[in-house]
Amino acid sequence: MSLDLGAYWQVNRRFVLAVGGGALLFLIGFGIESSLFQGRIDEARSAIRLNKNRLEDMQFSSQDLSEVQGENTALRAAVEKLSAAAQFRARAEFVPDPAAGSSANHYLRTLARVRDELQQRANRNSLALDESLGMPELSPTVEREILRYLEALDLVEGVADLAIRARADGIDKIQVRLDPGYASRAGVGPIERTRVQMTLTGSSLALTRVLAWSQRPAAGGRVLPIDQLEMSVQRGRTDQVRLDVTFVIARVKETEPPPEN
Repeated sequence: MSLDLGAYWQVNRRFVLAVGGGALLFLIGFGIESSLFQGRIDEARSAIRLNKNRLEDMQFSSQDLSEVQGENTALRAAVEKLSAAAQFRARAEFVPDPAAGSSANHYLRTLARVRDELQQRANRNSLALDESLGMPELSPTVEREILRYLEALDLVEGVADLAIRARADGIDKIQVRLDPGYASRAGVGPIERTRVQMTLTGSSLALTRVLAWSQRPAAGGRVLPIDQLEMSVQRGRTDQVRLDVTFVIARVKETEPPPEN
């Protein structure tokens, strides 16, 4: 079949003109865009090449390296100092000794001893004390939970001692809450927080002493970090104050030193 261009032109003239016009407009637009932006594109490419060459030619002296290493050492020392200050250090009697038996038995013995001693002291000093001391009804059996409850028991014993010496009236509603991330997939992060909540009652002077002594202990004592606190006057008792306080036991994860080059 021969192609009759004349007949095709007659039939499809409008289509051919539309396509040809569109192609012409595209070529014109491309030429205009190139003339307007090609200079900027060339400038950007030149800047990229220049910066790349500068980075390749950049040199650091041994003094620069020594200064950076010194700054890194100072920063790591500061982090270690702050971590040590935040880390809760349980007293020796609250840390299980593998040579003396299982951690579970150590927990039971320690809880019984602390409960008996505190209850006797509380009775002699007219202090109403929550007999549970915030410990769970069922004794923990998992090693890491045992360690955390022993730390909490250590803190509770310390606060009760302060309350007795300050002549407070009572310690109630003691609750120990492990870090929410402890049982989660994400984990606890760089700082694990066990929170110990309790309510103290007594005169404003007594409770102020408890707070002051917990934050500025005598020589050899420990600071007991506080997460939240609220003090209010007891209803119907203008001479008695209520203190709702949450102490924090922090475990700071140790950071690994950077690899040596």
